Amino acid sequence: MKYLFLLILFFVYPYSFSQKDDIVDFGQNLIYENKLEEAISYYEKHLAETTNEEQKIHLFLGLAEIYKLQLNYDVANSYYVQAFTTIKSSNNIQLEFLYHVKMMEFYRKRVLFDKAVEHLDKASLILKVKQINDANMAKFYGRKAALFTEHFFKPDSTLLYAKKALQLSKKVNDKKGVFYATLEISGVYEEKKDYRKAINYLKELIEYAKENNLVQSQVDAYINYTRILIKDNQLNKALEECLNALKFAQENDLFYGEILFIDNIRNIYKKLENIPKAYEYLERRLKLTDKYYNIEHNEFLFELEEKYKLAEKENQIKINKLEIENQNKALASSKTKLYIIIGLFLITIIGILLIAYFLRKSKEDNKRLKALSKENEFLLSEANHRINNNLQLVVILILDQLKKASDTESIQLKNILTKVESISTLHKHLYKSNDINKIDVSNYLNDVKSGFFDIFKEQDIKTNFKVEAVEIPSDYAMYLGLLLTELFINSIKHAFGNQQNKKINFQLAQINDALSFNYSDNGTTTSNQDKKPKLIDKLCRQLKIDYKINTKSGFSFSFVTEISND
Repeated sequence: MKYLFLLILFFVYPYSFSQKDDIVDFGQNLIYENKLEEAISYYEKHLAETTNEEQKIHLFLGLAEIYKLQLNYDVANSYYVQAFTTIKSSNNIQLEFLYHVKMMEFYRKRVLFDKAVEHLDKASLILKVKQINDANMAKFYGRKAALFTEHFFKPDSTLLYAKKALQLSKKVNDKKGVFYATLEISGVYEEKKDYRKAINYLKELIEYAKENNLVQSQVDAYINYTRILIKDNQLNKALEECLNALKFAQENDLFYGEILFIDNIRNIYKKLENIPKAYEYLERRLKLTDKYYNIEHNEFLFELEEKYKLAEKENQIKINKLEIENQNKALASSKTKLYIIIGLFLITIIGILLIAYFLRKSKEDNKRLKALSKENEFLLSEANHRINNNLQLVVILILDQLKKASDTESIQLKNILTKVESISTLHKHLYKSNDINKIDVSNYLNDVKSGFFDIFKEQDIKTNFKVEAVEIPSDYAMYLGLLLTELFINSIKHAFGNQQNKKINFQLAQINDALSFNYSDNGTTTSNQDKKPKLIDKLCRQLKIDYKINTKSGFSFSFVTEISND
């Protein structure tokens, strides 16, 4: 009887058992294959037809994912809002959990880590009181691993969560989950400088993506693969793979990937000291990013104009309704009140006309202000883009001069180059930040350190680098970046001589409302030398700080200062 009941239920409600899942799975496959326009049409068609709330939620989430991949975050967000509204009305805890996981990734992708952590916490709260299915848990652990890679900077935690995601993804046959969990694992080995292991993982992932037709994922694997080849100094191999990956991105209309591969190729040519080619790819990247900003800008202006047209129609409808109401009142009134009503009617009409006038004027003023605001945003974005390219051009020109310089000139040019790259790194962080007045000093100084990676590796210098995540004013951060750069240069040039064991230690921590900066090396050539580096002294005067230098055992430099949040 039990099996007969299930069989009857299957035929009575086939939509619930199979069609719903088939529709969602087919849509996801279109996304995996990067057939995004086809996927949009498919999702919208079924969204218009379905009355099933659970399927509606999956369709909303699918559309949000498509627009997120197209970097159209406003439209993506509107679909996430619709998904969440439907979830709350259906009281489906599994889908509420999935929604928070999706939002973690949405904000992580946009480098809005505080928002991503909010949704991580909300998902974790649900997890404490409800049992979540394996498919959603696989996604949760995968996105948590990504957050620990990019925000918390804890590779061991990343590895733990990525392995959990991988195990569950294999269990539920989530191919995309398997891919991205493995991608996070490869990232841990990259962070630990085990490039050979990371490269092997990525080679396997590229083949896995090809076998399962995961087009977007294949590009993500190529981005990481080529980046690690560059870090491992396999420049010719990296160039070959980048050119293949660029062709693949162009064939599949993956605009964002195309920009990244062109940037990697430019970086490779710069390292190979092929300055004309580096400049050629810098120009290509400039054209692509111009195209991106123009599309984004024009779409905004079109949408803005449509919104104002709609608002104007709504205001006109309100005015017409008021006129009709007043006319009906006048006709229904007795003759004795006719003149009073006519007077009131005229006053109302005049009032309405005055309101309409001021509404229109206010609307036009708001329209101009919003258009100017967006124009300013666009111009600021364009200015940032130009600054970045000009800084890269300066780097390329310095590298070109390095090829012709004498040994003495070469040292001076390298010093200039590291300082320009430090400023360029700060600019990249400011461009990504929501608040241009503040910056997360941990991410910035870690990137400054990364700029010295090749030199540290070449000279066998070990580093112990611990920087707390602290938001500080951007102008203050710039001086800290230049200060750290100069300290690195001084240690590399003067500290170690021919000694075997070379170490550099750096710690930056927040103590109450103060910032504690401690730098040291174990160099022998600077021991017991009473010296005050001139440039470091100037930078400290600019920061208005009192610092201490100790050369009894190597070289140490430290200060503690209060940081204003204004």
